[in-house]
Amino acid sequence: MWLARRTVAGARGLADITEMRLDPTYRRLTADTRLADGSRRVYLHHIRKSAGTSLMMSFLALGGEDPMDVWARINSRRLARTTSGPYAFASIHRKLLAEGAYLFGRAHRPAEEQPLPPDTCTVTVLRDPVARVRSYYDYLVVGDAIDSPGQVAPKERKLAADGFDAFLDRVPPPHLLTQLHTFSTRLDVTEATERIAACSVVFSTEGFARGLGDLATQLDLPLEMHRARVTGTRSEVTEGQLDRLRTMVAPEYEMLRRLAAEGIGGPELPTG
Repeated sequence: MWLARRTVAGARGLADITEMRLDPTYRRLTADTRLADGSRRVYLHHIRKSAGTSLMMSFLALGGEDPMDVWARINSRRLARTTSGPYAFASIHRKLLAEGAYLFGRAHRPAEEQPLPPDTCTVTVLRDPVARVRSYYDYLVVGDAIDSPGQVAPKERKLAADGFDAFLDRVPPPHLLTQLHTFSTRLDVTEATERIAACSVVFSTEGFARGLGDLATQLDLPLEMHRARVTGTRSEVTEGQLDRLRTMVAPEYEMLRRLAAEGIGGPELPTG
């Protein structure tokens, strides 16, 4: 059984590489791409519940379609990519993102696990840690719309099934400290701070409008605001629960304070 799974995975991986390198469409669309800042593509280190999906939608709308239609098309394909107008987009697939034949790509994968080609503009959006975790919890409680692509698995939904205290007991550190984990799988503040500082563009959820405008100017792209996956429900939490959460996410606040001290993240970056 193990050998059979390895054989199937190997065959699928070979098919992916063959399709990536022989299909001329994406390479043709991106062969001469040169953005205003000199980069050839944009890659988003996508942190959950920090407005990364909204930023993605701003890019997916560039071709003139409803960005949700473009996103659904990406999620329906074995190789998670598509085109819209003259633009190519990619998502999730590690080798596909490493190949670089796209204008915009993104993944939730830790930065150290995603190779990227030269001349890639790397972007991330950071958020107040307490606000991000509360939004993540509310999102798990409420769930996705039925037709929403890329839905969270039922097993993860169960983390929030028995209230906020039980959620804090159960949530794995990579989900609780997602911002830190994205840039250091060891959850090392110094390592994460250095990797974020090396990104081309960093701004905050709280300063999203300004950050998006600055990014549009830097790249000379007509990026417009598209809000996505906004969770309307706001769960009640006690001051004691908030105090507990603040203690648990203290490493992320320390990371944000260090970034702010270096002038990274914009004036709206929360530091605790």
